[in-house]
Order: sequence, then structure tokens, then C-alpha cells
Amino acid sequence: MAEKMKALVILCLVSQVIILTVNAADTEDVDFSILIKNEMFNVKTPSVFYNCRSSKKNIGWHKSVPSSEFQWAFEVPQFGNGVMVHKCRFRSSLGTANVEIRTLSTTAMLCDGQTCKYAIRPNGVYFIGYELYSPHAIFGRFFEFSRPVEKLVEPWKPWSPQQLKSYARYNASRAGFGSRD
Repeated sequence: MAEKMKALVILCLVSQVIILTVNAADTEDVDFSILIKNEMFNVKTPSVFYNCRSSKKNIGWHKSVPSSEFQWAFEVPQFGNGVMVHKCRFRSSLGTANVEIRTLSTTAMLCDGQTCKYAIRPNGVYFIGYELYSPHAIFGRFFEFSRPVEKLVEPWKPWSPQQLKSYARYNASRAGFGSRD
């Protein structure tokens, strides 16, 4: 009887340790980062300005020239039970693009690890990573595979006439401000 009681107590203690370890793991977040690279080659004015922000962080406006990269880190709740949303605004001589980046802890398999990569190109903003697909003809819908992808997320939207007029007025006021005596 004493042996059974001793075994039961040990079993209870081991189960409590396991439960506490699992609960502690649930509260930890997964580290992620987003990397944005300027690939605006062979463009007359290749500079791009962009700003990304989430509910927890605003990275501010950045000026990007060809081949430059910018990366920032953030955390995502574990086990896919939370999402981090970054709203990014891009401005270039070719127009504007607004991209919403949603990151879950399970996004790691699409981003090839914990760094999600985006490229700014002459026709828009691209996601560089992986996508899931099902080869219907061979396996039906039971299997999903991943393949590398460079996917256009958002094309450039041309500047509107009102935006161009406003920009021209802004430049004229800046030129007039610097020449006053």
C-alpha cells in the first residue's frame, strides 16, 4: 500500500510539473521580423518612402534606395491564436501602394523561418516566400505542399491629379520659403 501511495504522489508531482511547463509555454510569444528590400532598378527616380505600423509599434517613415534593406522585429502569440497586423504605406515616383501584412505564428512556414521578406519593385510590392498548394490531379485535397513564390501583393496606384497638384504646391512653397530675404 505504501508503494502505491508513493507512486501516486510521484505521478501527481510529475503531472503538475508537466502542466506548469505547458502553461508557461502557452504564454510565450514567437519572435518574427519583416524585411523590406528596395529593388527599384532601372527607374528614373528609384527612391521609395514607406511607413509601417501595428497596434504596438510604428516604425516611422523610411527613405529607401535600390539595394537598401530595412528590418524590424515583433512578437506574435504562439499556436496561431493571435495575429499581428502591420499596415504599410509606400510612396514612390510611380505612385502609392498600401499593404496589410498579417502575421500568425504559423506564418513561419510561408516566410521560410521567422523573417517575412518583401521587395519593392517597379510594378509594385512583392511577397517573397512560399505558398501552399494542392496538386488535385494526383492526390485530391488530402495533401498540401509548399513551393517558392514571388507574389505581387499590391501594384503601384498612379498619383491622382489632386495629389500631384498638392505636391506641386508643396514644392513651390518650399522653394519660396528658402529664397526669402
